[in-house]
Amino acid sequence: MLSDKVRERYIDIKRVSRYTSLPVKTIYDWSSQGKFPCIKFGRRVLFDIQDVDKAMANLKRPYSMLENRVSKIIGDLHGNGI
Repeated sequence: MLSDKVRERYIDIKRVSRYTSLPVKTIYDWSSQGKFPCIKFGRRVLFDIQDVDKAMANLKRPYSMLENRVSKIIGDLHGNGI
């Protein structure tokens, strides 16, 4: 017997939107551009949650870029006497 708490692997676009906090339109655009792989059954579009996680991970900025930006902002604040 399957557990009631089985995690869904394939989810619709509204669930992807809630999961990623991205607008539905952005997800449609990215899926048509190949950034978010999807499965299409007639009019229904499904997304593999593992592919969504990978796509989001690929969008992350490297830590060093963020660290440099924060250092620049802090330096600018201190330089302006703030």
